[in-house]
Amino acid sequence: MKQNVANVPLAFAMAAIIGLSGIAVAGEEGMKTSVHRDGDRVWIEGVAGWSSGEKESSVHAAQEAVMQAMGENTSYVYLLGVSGLAFRMQVSKDGFCPSSPHSSCGYQCVTRSTQSLPWKMRPFEVKPGQKEKVAEARRAVADSIKRGIPVQYGSEEDGVIVGYQKNGEEWICLHPHREGGKKPFTETHFPWGIAVFSERKTEMPLRRDLARGSLQQAADMAKAGETEGYFVGFRAWDEYTKKLRALDKADEKTRKDAMLGNAWIYECLAQYRGCAAQYLREVAGEFDKQTAEHLVRAADLYEKMANQVLRDAEHCVVTVAPYAWALKDGKTWTAEARQEQVKRLETALTLERRAISEIEAALALPEHSNPAEPSAPADVGKPSR
Repeated sequence: MKQNVANVPLAFAMAAIIGLSGIAVAGEEGMKTSVHRDGDRVWIEGVAGWSSGEKESSVHAAQEAVMQAMGENTSYVYLLGVSGLAFRMQVSKDGFCPSSPHSSCGYQCVTRSTQSLPWKMRPFEVKPGQKEKVAEARRAVADSIKRGIPVQYGSEEDGVIVGYQKNGEEWICLHPHREGGKKPFTETHFPWGIAVFSERKTEMPLRRDLARGSLQQAADMAKAGETEGYFVGFRAWDEYTKKLRALDKADEKTRKDAMLGNAWIYECLAQYRGCAAQYLREVAGEFDKQTAEHLVRAADLYEKMANQVLRDAEHCVVTVAPYAWALKDGKTWTAEARQEQVKRLETALTLERRAISEIEAALALPEHSNPAEPSAPADVGKPSR
């Protein structure tokens, strides 16, 4: 990827040419980043990291981190909603695999969030043995860092590249599973995928169209039943509770092995549904009053599910579905605890069915723009309201 020198401040262009050590320069106009150089080490400051406990979908958290560093009004909640992930329920057919809540596994929930981003993205899916393609990807990453633009990368989970050293052979990164997500570290392993953001889009889809797409996906996923390797939607809820009940007859090792995946699936479910409530209230204003009323009712149901059923004032998600490390010495994951989790899931499923019914009712109404606020192309990357 060639560097667009016309868009780079003069101070940075000079630094790139003469190689001044320790200089800090601004990124492109409107961005919150500054580029720093010390010898062969070049890095960006102004990028916010996150922990896995704060934002469970690393793909969308990384998208948010990059966009906000570039001064865009793009939120994690919106990306989770517009992608459809906020509405998805999915459980691996093979036990309690922690991959179940991942946006890129099973029923895919990334395409629309990428479409909603105000910057064009160039993906690299390169294997370490492909030397020429690896070199091209490393050059693209270095060029992006020089412009003050962080790079999304990931394997099992995503993080952001905020710098490089040793001629780009090593990257300086933020990742939710390393250093608490907030402290930069050196990455030497080549990832499964890289996303370089090249330039701002000149045209964007209507927020209303994106929102309607996410609502349709929510309804479709609820009744999908299954996809490759995973149960999806209402069936996933039923299969999840079956798996939990079956653990009563399993040996202690099987139960302990299931704890990580179970806790992660449950934790993500609670956060995703909380985001669904916020997202529905945010996009309701894109529609006419009658449609918006259905969406707000769905939001109320998801809010209740997330904060009164799956968890509540006295029980956080980790106490309901504990990780092994969360248990006190000598304690085990009891049948009574699993039964309590099943009860919460069954109550939540009742709310889920009602919420999907409200979404379907909204979709069934004729498409009308909000008469008080006609639907129009958004300012690129900004809310249209």
